[in-house]
Amino acid sequence: MSGGGLQIDPTELTFRFELRKIIPVTLSLHNPTGDRIAFKVKTTNPKKYCVRPSSGVVEPETTRDVQVIMQAQREYPANMADCKDKFLVQWSTMPPHVQEVTADIFDTTINRDVRQARLRVNLVGPPKPPSPVPEGTEEEASPVKDVFKDSNARPGGFGGSGPLASDERNRLQQQLAKAEKEKSEYARRLQSYQSGPAKSGGQIMQGGFSLVHIILAIVVAFLIGRFL
Repeated sequence: MSGGGLQIDPTELTFRFELRKIIPVTLSLHNPTGDRIAFKVKTTNPKKYCVRPSSGVVEPETTRDVQVIMQAQREYPANMADCKDKFLVQWSTMPPHVQEVTADIFDTTINRDVRQARLRVNLVGPPKPPSPVPEGTEEEASPVKDVFKDSNARPGGFGGSGPLASDERNRLQQQLAKAEKEKSEYARRLQSYQSGPAKSGGQIMQGGFSLVHIILAIVVAFLIGRFL
């Protein structure tokens, strides 16, 4: 907007309304002339808005920014699309002998050179919240090839085949036969111990084996036979 030397941008003040937030909007005043221009900004709702600075001077061929701030609001307006708030920008060329802005400069009964522009206020809704990140569609667990199968299984074990499996089977069978033989021997000695007196309080038997040794040997042989 240009009127008698002062250019105003924007011509409407748009506030993106949000509850309990201070919302600033910048109003630019440009002076393309060679004269100093005094300005003053008013509003119809001074409790709701704050203007900084509300008055001042725009030097020749310069631009001055004015901050129009909407105070934090505690509730939504009744009709956001039809806001009644307005601003009035007044300006006048500064007399050569005047250095500071005074109220008399904007008094139309004294100064016939006062010009003004009315600015509407537009309220728009708050920014849309960011859309929730869609949860990544979990890929259906594809059937994993049974590469490892049973963690206890070993290649070439009892269920395998080949020369390694055959050798191991023969070796274990020999150990099993040896264990069975030792078990029979220990059982015989245990029976002999139970039917006859023991030496040294019953701790050492004839042949140098103790009762504990015999029992442990029987348990070990039993476990070997069970798991094989």
